[in-house]
This record gives sequence, structure tokens and C-alpha cells, in this order.
Amino acid sequence: MDDNSTVRAVAIDYKAVLRSPGCAHDGIADFLRWLGEHGISFVLLTTDPVDAEAVLAAAGLPAPTLHLSRDDIPGTPNRGSGVWLQEAAERLKLRLNQMVLVGTSELDWRTGINAGVVHVFARWANHIRNAKGMITLSADDPTDVRELLEHFFLDEPRWAFSHDEPARSFKIRSLLPPNVRFPQAPGRTFELQDVFTRGRTISVGNQDARDILMLRLLSSAYLDGTLPHRSLFCVYPSSSPGQVSQQLAGFLTKAKVMVGSYYREDLLERVGQAPDTSLERWRRSRGEASTADISIGAQARTVRINPTYRGKLTGKTVIVFDDFTTEGKSIEWARTLLTSAQVAQVIALTIGKYGASRHTAYQLRPGTTIDPYKVSYHLAAANFVTTPVTGAAGPGPDDALKATMSHFITTAHSTD
Repeated sequence: MDDNSTVRAVAIDYKAVLRSPGCAHDGIADFLRWLGEHGISFVLLTTDPVDAEAVLAAAGLPAPTLHLSRDDIPGTPNRGSGVWLQEAAERLKLRLNQMVLVGTSELDWRTGINAGVVHVFARWANHIRNAKGMITLSADDPTDVRELLEHFFLDEPRWAFSHDEPARSFKIRSLLPPNVRFPQAPGRTFELQDVFTRGRTISVGNQDARDILMLRLLSSAYLDGTLPHRSLFCVYPSSSPGQVSQQLAGFLTKAKVMVGSYYREDLLERVGQAPDTSLERWRRSRGEASTADISIGAQARTVRINPTYRGKLTGKTVIVFDDFTTEGKSIEWARTLLTSAQVAQVIALTIGKYGASRHTAYQLRPGTTIDPYKVSYHLAAANFVTTPVTGAAGPGPDDALKATMSHFITTAHSTD
């Protein structure tokens, strides 16, 4: 078993490799050589048995590390079954989250979803427009896949804060400290709050900074093994009723299929106005007086699980996304609600982490009960037992992300 927490194999549908017999797609030869130079296995997928080494040699391409046709797959299932990638992972002695699939059809897309493997749509080989809603990462040419791997899947996952608590079936991962500044353009920078607190659209070269940051968050969780297959995604609601962070929600609406998960924007809902904790902390840091309640009690009295999910969450894994966390009151209340609804595991993913390694675990005091589908008007901070938690802290992937931003800026300027 390869102990690296990075992508170690790329499975590619043969139609993304060969335009026709003996003729390779533009750029594919360089891409396959690049995979070999970086020790990444090339897995070729074909429906029918072929002499893969001879077929690729005729097109001037290197032989695959592994070739699989339908006859090689237990039960000989058609493409679309996750067993294809399970077989590839087993033969290469890899975990499924050490693979990426490059496909050309809806069936390839379903193969990735059903295995929990990231799928990239090879637009250079097939410009399918799927009316059924095939949403996926996509690449216009093989160089785009290389860029995706280099900047999001070949760096070991690193977190500003991480903590696993098996006893509470809870994990938290935060990508970056809040004070990092990233290049936006030559001589210009931006900070995380510009995107996720102030709601600005920041362009980095030809890319959206929001998408770069969120893709890094998700790819890190994928490589880390904390993005389980068939999980439910949701966003912790904003301080105003009926609202969630549109920066987070806008990305997750498309990214839900990254590992075959489901996005439920309305799973957690704010039914009463609560103080804006970010704003209140900023005011207090400036020495301004404030009587606003930013305790976990304020969350309990205003956030519940949408009653339409009653009885539907038992045994599920729910991933709660939030922009920032400090001591964890919001995500701890989310955990309390979800575990009370018989969720098997709660994972919190946030872009930023204030307070370095500081986190507080909140447990309802013995004898305190809640209905997670109703607002807990009776709860206050005194109804919780608190325990300080020290997690693993670090700088996160700030250096790699700065290099990524610089790369996109340079690439955009070179094509102007």
C-alpha cells in the first residue's frame, strides 16, 4: 500500500487517449510522459480486450502501467460500475482516493461517482452535453489535467487546524489561518475575508479565487480520506434567517459530485436572527462595547435541522461547510443537532481558522434533551459542558496556494 496521501494513478478512457487507431490526441503523449516522470501510474480503460501496449506503441505512446477491459472486471459489468476503479486500485495496491479518472462519457462519470473517485471530463475527446445534469471537473486539453494534478492533487494535504474525535464521531479540518494574503495580480493581493466575509468576486488570472480555495479545501479532504463517498454536504447558515454563504453554496452546488455526494442547502436552517459573530468579534477587537450574545446558546435558539429531513439522516455522514471557525460554537451546535438526529458521523470543513489550535467541545448536560427538528428556545450556554480541545495546528498549504495563484496570474498574462 502506497502511504502517500496524494494521487498516485490516473485512469483514462481510451477515447481520451486515441483520436483514431494509431493517432493520439494532441498533448496526450506529453501528458503520459509527465505522469511517468512523476511516478504516477497510467491506467488504460477499454470496453473490449485489446493489445494495449501494441495499440499505444503504434501511436507513439508509452505502455500503460495497467490495462483493464470489461473481461478483467469481476462480474464483467459495463462502464458505470465503480467496480472498474475498485479493481484498478486493488491491483495497484492503492486507496481509491489516490486515483483520478479522466473520462469521455456519462458512463465514465458514473464510474467515478459509484467508486467515490474524482472524475475529470476530457472535453478534448468528447463534447457531450448531458441533459441529465452531468456536473464534473472538466479539462479542455491534457495540459489542464496536468495543471489540476500539480496544483490540487500532488501536494500532501496540510491543514491550519485538524482534530479527530472518534468518541463523538466528529472531525474538523480548517484549511488556512485567516491572515494569509494571496496574490491577485502583479502588485495586488487579497485576503480570505474579501471572498468569504465581504462577498467580493476576486479574479486571479482567469480563475475565480473562490473556486481555487474551495477546490483546494475539497481536494485536501479527498486526499486526507475525510471526504467520504455518498456523504451529505450542507452549509452552516448565515446569521440572517433563510440565508447561507453564497460563496460556499455556489461552489458546492457543482462540487457535490466530486466523490458522489449530495448537496442539501436547506438541511440546516436559521429560523431567527442571530448576531453576526464575525462582525461582533471584529468590534470587540477594536474595543467597542457589545451586548450581543455570541454563545452557543444563540445558535441553539435560532438554528435547527429542517423538519423535512426527519427520519432521513440515520446512519449518514454529513459534511458541514463554514467559512471560518474560532472556538467552534457554530459547528459544535451543528454536530449536536446532527448526532441527535442519529447521523453516524459529522465532519466540519472550513476555509479559515482563528485561534490557532483552540477549539471547544460542547456536550449537552446530562438530562438536557432536544428535538433537533425544532428550535431549542430553552437552551443557554449553561446547558452545555465545555471541554477545551487542542488540535493539530500549522500554516496550511499557504505556500502552495500562493504558488498556484501566481501560476494562474502568469498564465493569464502570457496569453493576453
